[in-house]
Amino acid sequence: MEQPRIRGLTIKRFIGSGGCGSVYLAEDGNSVPLAVKELSSMSINRALLKRATDRLADGGWPDGVMQVNDSDFQGSPCFMVTAWHGVEGDVPFNLQQQLEDYPGENSWPLVRGISKALCAMHSKRVAHGNLKPGNVFFDGARNVLLTDWALGNMPGAVHLEFTDALLYQPPEQLRHADGYLQEAGYRWDVFAFGTLAYRVLTGEFPRCNEIFQRVAPGPGEVRKPGINADLPKIARNLESHPEVTWPHPPANDLEAGYREWIDRCLSLDPANRPSSMIELEAGFEAVDTRITAEEERASLLDHRRRSEHRTSRAYFIAAMMAVVALIFGALWHLKESQIQRKKLQTDAEISKLTQERDEAVVARTQALRDESEAAEKLNYQKNLGLARLEASRLIGDRLFSWAMEKGYRRLPPLDGRELRLKQLEKYFEDFIARTADVSDLEDERRRVKLQLAEVSIAEGDVEKSIVNLEKAVGAYEKMPREPEHSLRLGRDRLLLALLLQSARDARAGDAFVKARSALDAVPATDVDADNLDQMKAILDFHEAKLLSADHEDPKALEQLMRATQTLNRLADERPDAAVLRSELAVCYLSSATILDGMGNLGDAREVRILAAAEYQKLLKNNPDDPGLRFELAGCYAAMADSALLSGDTGAADVQSKRAMDILEKLVSEQPDNVKAISRLGVQIGLRAGLLRDRGQAVAALASFEEGIRLLEGVRASDPDNATAAYHLALLWWQKGRMLGIEGDVDHEIELITVANSLLEKLEGNIKPDGPPIERIQRSRAYLLGDLGHAQQLDRKTTEAKASFSESGVLWAALLTYQPQSEEYQEGANWCRQRIKELE
Repeated sequence: MEQPRIRGLTIKRFIGSGGCGSVYLAEDGNSVPLAVKELSSMSINRALLKRATDRLADGGWPDGVMQVNDSDFQGSPCFMVTAWHGVEGDVPFNLQQQLEDYPGENSWPLVRGISKALCAMHSKRVAHGNLKPGNVFFDGARNVLLTDWALGNMPGAVHLEFTDALLYQPPEQLRHADGYLQEAGYRWDVFAFGTLAYRVLTGEFPRCNEIFQRVAPGPGEVRKPGINADLPKIARNLESHPEVTWPHPPANDLEAGYREWIDRCLSLDPANRPSSMIELEAGFEAVDTRITAEEERASLLDHRRRSEHRTSRAYFIAAMMAVVALIFGALWHLKESQIQRKKLQTDAEISKLTQERDEAVVARTQALRDESEAAEKLNYQKNLGLARLEASRLIGDRLFSWAMEKGYRRLPPLDGRELRLKQLEKYFEDFIARTADVSDLEDERRRVKLQLAEVSIAEGDVEKSIVNLEKAVGAYEKMPREPEHSLRLGRDRLLLALLLQSARDARAGDAFVKARSALDAVPATDVDADNLDQMKAILDFHEAKLLSADHEDPKALEQLMRATQTLNRLADERPDAAVLRSELAVCYLSSATILDGMGNLGDAREVRILAAAEYQKLLKNNPDDPGLRFELAGCYAAMADSALLSGDTGAADVQSKRAMDILEKLVSEQPDNVKAISRLGVQIGLRAGLLRDRGQAVAALASFEEGIRLLEGVRASDPDNATAAYHLALLWWQKGRMLGIEGDVDHEIELITVANSLLEKLEGNIKPDGPPIERIQRSRAYLLGDLGHAQQLDRKTTEAKASFSESGVLWAALLTYQPQSEEYQEGANWCRQRIKELE
């Protein structure tokens, strides 16, 4: 066999071959051993392999994944180079070589290590798709390293040989490998992980063990030659064994909890498996947390029993010692009285002789003391004055922050915030005017100007904030800038940008640029670096909103991911800082919204899973917090919407049920919670659509009516709630379509017309906290198409033509937002075709 020629490497020897190519041992110019895998072009999908590898490398290789040092997936030879992990005799140091050690005491640590590595891959949006013992390597510390992703049974592979990876794959992968491109690979990895974990823990395959053991390579073997890859037959064999049982009961509650998640991984129905290894790893961590809490409680109870026992023994010993002490005390008192009488006689004589000497010493000592006390008193008064001045500044800054913030984290909230801000503003303006000619107070005046600018920002006065902040910055320009002052000015620049953004002021973009410049100028080594990073992350997050509004979605997503990485690091370093996790969850949700707009539904769903995980971590410390539960329900609801749009009705059903369970409990606890009621109404409407698609028309219609009833109640109590009104219009529209399908066209036209009027009203009065205009116009465009179709069926040609024309106008307006959108272009073409048919 001819060895490949790769620049900079010396091929030492051939190691072995597999289903996708051959492996060689090589060395670089420094004699460092490397593994070179020459890939067979007929057995791989070059583009798919390159895309997956590039994603893993982007931003740094994830833990648990073997780094690719060099590769060429387009040339000849097609190869990739990794570090060499082997033992004596050029044997690869992987799980296939170590199978005889399992099951054993290291089985569960290995299972968790593989889980974490796959979770890291899924976080990078890469599914492995080729999991088997031979692709699980170990480094020198026996840490897991996964390799050979996107190989084997993949879409585009022309030639497929039998490898034991097929024994770990679910039936849907065996039948339709092209599903990997539709992001089904995440659930394939979940199934493969469950199979590999079961084998590591029991030594057997969970299904078809006798057949699979005969064709699987044994410990230390690479492969078994002469076996044909009959993939449909393997799939049928798996499906003939729907149930999975364990050969022995769990050793403890922790293992029982882990097994429940592995059983879910082994489900033959993909919808019943965890959606990805991210969700599975979160489940394992939840089991860890629950078992740890139970063990701590048992330990505390045991400690209390031992403490009570020791206390009773101590009481008995103390009583015995008290009795002995009384006896010895009486004897000592008798002897002491005798000695005292003799001592009194001697003392009378001594005191008379020393009295005169003592009086002289006392007089001299008193004089020296008076002198020392006078000097100390003078120095004390001086230090006290300086300390009071510094303390007054510190207290002033603290009270200033207290007065400024509505809910300052380290202080209880105060009432009358607006009045306090006005009083502060008047005090600072008077101070600047009264001391204008006092040069000694220039430093204090400079500080007060900065505080006055911060008061204006807190009041929300845009014009006054801009003027006062520029005055404060000008006052500090000619002075040596202290790092803390630079940080404070950068923070105020950021607050001003946020104020302008909330006021929808066109100057917000320039304000964010100035804020970034100010924060970048702060030396991170001289201030609280975490605080500085947190401000920059907040800046990235809010500036991304402006970019998204300007339809610069890729750039906005890049900034959001940068903010997310920073907040993730800070949250890991400070797990007790709830505010960081809250900001991190909001960043995830904003990223998901942009990904939805870009059409990346799978990526959006994974990001929302991460957001849900952050909210679940927050709920560990505050399980009854209604705000956190409401946000978690929102994550599940958004995941249900995303799954429905991508056609995954099973996942939509699961996520919608999770959202409704939380919302129904919230509404029962807080009957006046308008937001929870509104969101519950939306979810009931979503489930009505699922029931309709399953053919359960009666149940679907009842659910539509229940959702409409809830949202109409919200609108009656809160007429300005644009979000509730938007979803109410959608439910009227969906109910009308159902009635039309059943033949009640008149009622269909009536309901869709009412829905269109409400959407048109919302379009003319866009609210900051309501749906964006693009979403409303898109919904109206589709709604008017349905309305025109219903009118056409009812032979109302003039009205139908008007509806199609108005829909076409809306599609044309939408194309101004996204000129390259195929959806918007097809909508406009469809309307033109329908109008042409009516003419």
